[in-house]
Amino acid sequence: MADRALVLGSGGHAGGAWQVGVLAGLAAAGVDLAGADTVIGTSAGAVVGARLAAGEHPEELHRRQSEAAGPEAAGPEAAGPEAAAPAAAGPEARITPGAALGFLRAQLGRRTPEAVARRLGRMALGARTSSGEEVLEAMAALLPVREWPNALRVTAVDAHTGELGTFHSGSGAELLRAVAASCAMPGLWPPVALCGRWWIDGGVRSTTNADLARGHRRVVVLAPLPRAFGPGPRAERLAARLRAEGAEVALIVPDAAARRELGRNPLDVSRRAACARAGRAQAAAHARAVGGVWHG
Repeated sequence: MADRALVLGSGGHAGGAWQVGVLAGLAAAGVDLAGADTVIGTSAGAVVGARLAAGEHPEELHRRQSEAAGPEAAGPEAAGPEAAAPAAAGPEARITPGAALGFLRAQLGRRTPEAVARRLGRMALGARTSSGEEVLEAMAALLPVREWPNALRVTAVDAHTGELGTFHSGSGAELLRAVAASCAMPGLWPPVALCGRWWIDGGVRSTTNADLARGHRRVVVLAPLPRAFGPGPRAERLAARLRAEGAEVALIVPDAAARRELGRNPLDVSRRAACARAGRAQAAAHARAVGGVWHG
């Protein structure tokens, strides 16, 4: 088996900031997860994972989030029901009533994540959203990294088949496009063309895709949104599967204080600083258990 894997899940601007806070708090307690052999990032986790795997220290990531601009500089808040859709980390957008209704309709009568993803893929391909170039420009501002870190794996879902794809340094995919694809929430941002196919948010299939860590002995999962979208597997279920196969697993989800900061709209950029602080505060309660998994 491979050794250590870090799984970073979807959660929008707020959830990404919470993950950064947890990473910084754990590092301050002597548990630095930046040395993972494999970093698996989905949506917001793809952005955080790319920067972490490229060598940006958790404390520096936390400092940037903690100094994030307040509501007056954040632009209009997105609106919509709590966890109505997988949350991405890309440019700010509104969850329109139409998009929220589309997500709900996609779940009706669908018993597999792939079936739901195919329905959402059709919605994404037909939606009027920002142009692909606008999304890539906005993503470039969030992701100063251009070269693939060897440890990084980025997830996205095929808009036509609903199948999960994983991109890495040997996949032939451009890093910026792969991360943008992982964050391409259907109905809000356009699908991203990559390797001859169209891709949407990796969180459509699972908010963590933690099962991709199979084969690692030690796994830490940060799940800002632990509940699955539709019939997709929950974070706890995927962690249990990994344990059943012999891995040591630590799963961290937002505590009550962090959930209050995350709020109902994970796309609200104005919540980043508060969520980062909440994640760092929460990390202290998990440092011993995570250290036991990570260091053995």
